[in-house]
Amino acid sequence: MRSGSHLAALLLLLPLSTPANAHPHVFIDTDFSLVFSPSGELQAIRVDWAYDEFYSLLMIEENGLDSDGDGTPEQERLDAFAGQDVDWAAGFPGDFSVEIASQPVTLRGPEQHKVRFENGRVITSHIRPLASAVAVAGADIVARSYDPSYFVAYDVPKEPRIDGRDDCRVRRDKADEAAAQAKYGEKLAALDVTDDPFQEIEIPDIGILFADSFVVSCDAPS
Repeated sequence: MRSGSHLAALLLLLPLSTPANAHPHVFIDTDFSLVFSPSGELQAIRVDWAYDEFYSLLMIEENGLDSDGDGTPEQERLDAFAGQDVDWAAGFPGDFSVEIASQPVTLRGPEQHKVRFENGRVITSHIRPLASAVAVAGADIVARSYDPSYFVAYDVPKEPRIDGRDDCRVRRDKADEAAAQAKYGEKLAALDVTDDPFQEIEIPDIGILFADSFVVSCDAPS
């Protein structure tokens, strides 16, 4: 999703951020569900991504999704495009993390792709199965939608849904953006940055500082 000529064009068109502030270039609203098996194990994450209008336009133009130029991509072309935004290189984690009892959970690659177009935005959907279903057993689940590099900013406007259980509660722990920006400034100051305004700057794992955490607590089996 973050490679290719469309991203190069995006970087040239967007205004430059000030050096002291972390400034993402793509904005995505995330809607996700935690999917539990009939026996109560966490088995998958269902994810919807609503791309910002500008990036949606780039996706439509670069992938030829609007053949008649009326501003609305044809559904059959969207269907053919489904899954291409998550055609990641091997090893890429997919901008979503899950922990159970403070231990990272391995997610498999995305599947069951769908795409739709609403209110000027391309919205893609996929499911990330767990490598193996995990019994929660009263332990907290922590889910985050974020890009470690913060090139993409993920917002989660709505609380995540719980599918398959009715004994789970969700708490949002909001990120401290001021503290995140300060930390970014510290890391940036420690780098040898030139005066080239188009220099690509990578600060590993900075994105997690800007991410809300969703803590899911389910009742232990009686």
